[in-house]
Amino acid sequence: MNKFFLFFIVLITSCTNLPLIEKASYCSFPAHKPYPGGMVNYRFMDSDIDLEKKLIAEGLKYEVCRDNSSSINLLIPIPLSFEKEQLKISLSDELISSIDIENRFYRESRITIKNQDLVKPPDSMQKRIKEEYIKGIALKNIFTDQNLKGREMVIPVTGIKSSEFGVRRYINGQPRNRHTGLDIAADEGVSVIAPLSGIVILADNFFYKGNVIYIDHGNGLITSYSHLSKKIVTLGQSVSKGQTLGFVGSTGRVTGPHLHWEVFFLGIPVNPEIFVKEEI
Repeated sequence: MNKFFLFFIVLITSCTNLPLIEKASYCSFPAHKPYPGGMVNYRFMDSDIDLEKKLIAEGLKYEVCRDNSSSINLLIPIPLSFEKEQLKISLSDELISSIDIENRFYRESRITIKNQDLVKPPDSMQKRIKEEYIKGIALKNIFTDQNLKGREMVIPVTGIKSSEFGVRRYINGQPRNRHTGLDIAADEGVSVIAPLSGIVILADNFFYKGNVIYIDHGNGLITSYSHLSKKIVTLGQSVSKGQTLGFVGSTGRVTGPHLHWEVFFLGIPVNPEIFVKEEI
């Protein structure tokens, strides 16, 4: 446990200073969606800008990439907790841009769960829950330096959007953490596919998430798939875009069969819908 926690600390600290990607073709996607839970995609007008200088974006994590046209883009995931009306970008203490942050409405969701062990887990489960929580944080903060050929995803399951990203949740009348994924309801056993190629970095069973898979797509882009009835991929396996990962289920804390799909960029949960062009 202590070794894992040390590994987690190294991952967190290593994600704040990210390398300049010299040859990438994904810089124009996802599109600029500057709202809490969205992403800034800012293109520097001066392609000769000296990025060796200190770049600051309100203390938020960012990635700098250069596309095939040699233009330079700054990709910034905006946390749901971000409350400022503008995001200021500075280079060596010189303000170079102020980006207006859009106000986005997130509704409330109130659900009832009858199994009290899932609402208030017994003391015997607390160690497991804590270990899984720490493992989840470490996984979503992994950064592997890869030359991504694209970030555009396909929808991982055919179904109905049952709960949007960012919803303010109440369980049995009590406020809980914000909903940091997208829920897609579907029949038990419907195939769940990889929306983008990557490497399986977790295939396990968690107390809350049930059967869960995490995939590393490279350059700080991580996705997860929860409540599966069955997993058919294994740890360390390479998966292709469109490959079946498992099947929709109702394992973990759920009220019915669905896929809970999460997208993390540089450790920050962002709205999965900005990574797909087709409507869910």
